[in-house]
Amino acid sequence: MTRAGWGAVATRILMVLDEQGPMSRAEIAKALGMERTAVSAIITRMRMPTKKFPKRIYVMSYVYEADGLRYYPRAVYALGDKKDARKPRPNRLEVRRRYDERVKMRMTGNSIFNWGQPRSEYLKRQRALAKAQEQQV
Repeated sequence: MTRAGWGAVATRILMVLDEQGPMSRAEIAKALGMERTAVSAIITRMRMPTKKFPKRIYVMSYVYEADGLRYYPRAVYALGDKKDARKPRPNRLEVRRRYDERVKMRMTGNSIFNWGQPRSEYLKRQRALAKAQEQQV
């Protein structure tokens, strides 16, 4: 296994951002054919000014993406020495709305988890869910 020289991955990251424009860490890693964890530390270092180099990339904006079950803002990086965009604050109402949608989907009658449940128990849960939604409004 051969190792790339010092700064080779950072140079490749700069070339990819220059050619393809702003990208997230996952997109950069995919374009380089590397794992996201291997690229992550290098991107973090490139965002900080050092004695040898100024800040080479900055956070241009944030996009919301789902990674598995998690839905969170992901930074989009661009070339330059500009001020980073502020990370958006979590919207608790939106998070609660998505949670309630998932609960409602689980509580539908055709769910495999409700097959062995007595009808009275199922209706009790449905009423509690409806009452919780009314209190939010």
